[in-house]
Amino acid sequence: MLINTVLLFLQSALPIFIIISLLLLRFTATSGRLITNKNLTVISVLASSLVFVLSQYMETTSQLFDGKGTEWVFSLGFIIIYFSSALLFLFDNKGRFIKVKKYFALVVFLLVLLLNGWHFMLYLTSYWQQSLQLESLFIGIILGVGICVSFAILFYFLLRYFDTLIDSKTSGYFLLFFAIGQLMQSIVLLQQVDVLPMSLLVWNSTSFITENSEFGQLLRVLFGYETTPSLMQVIVYLTAFIVPVLIRKSRYFLRLTYGEKS
Repeated sequence: MLINTVLLFLQSALPIFIIISLLLLRFTATSGRLITNKNLTVISVLASSLVFVLSQYMETTSQLFDGKGTEWVFSLGFIIIYFSSALLFLFDNKGRFIKVKKYFALVVFLLVLLLNGWHFMLYLTSYWQQSLQLESLFIGIILGVGICVSFAILFYFLLRYFDTLIDSKTSGYFLLFFAIGQLMQSIVLLQQVDVLPMSLLVWNSTSFITENSEFGQLLRVLFGYETTPSLMQVIVYLTAFIVPVLIRKSRYFLRLTYGEKS
């Protein structure tokens, strides 16, 4: 129970802490305009309301689209997270598009909080109801919170160091990798319900790093790590990374966002 609770935090709660660190890094100069009492209140109310709605109508939702409603809803959320994050990656010039980027950032944070928070509350409630080892559960919660908070703080300052002294785009790339990891979850969900075809497995790294281990869960949150990725997952992953990078490096986009002359 103790290990299961810690793994639950790494799987469902850590993404929330990671996205907070990444968004704060990308809005260092304007974090006061992004993190406000109004924004936090709106997000908290929206997330709580949507989690409640999902909980109340999950059975009904799951019956939609021939029994694939839940997978479609969550896949759509993960896809929106990716595209909103990709736009934040593209419009990375801190001096422009501040208002637009703020709204995209709030959308990303809300959806990450909603999708991962709902899973976290669902499994935690299930563990609570079935567990007879309440002491282990409480210890697991304390350890899980401590690990998530500690890693998020360390991650923030490490990327801040890289942004300042090595390359100012480092945290932007990590945001893109995080978003691709969320996108991969949508691919897996849609393949599970046969919306997307299953393809050949490209490799199997289970013997090196298992996906259900602590380190495997960390890599999954940061980079979308999969032990047995399919060919489609690899293609989507590479496309989702290469296309935004090429767009960002194109001369037309540079002139549009940074005002560079040809």
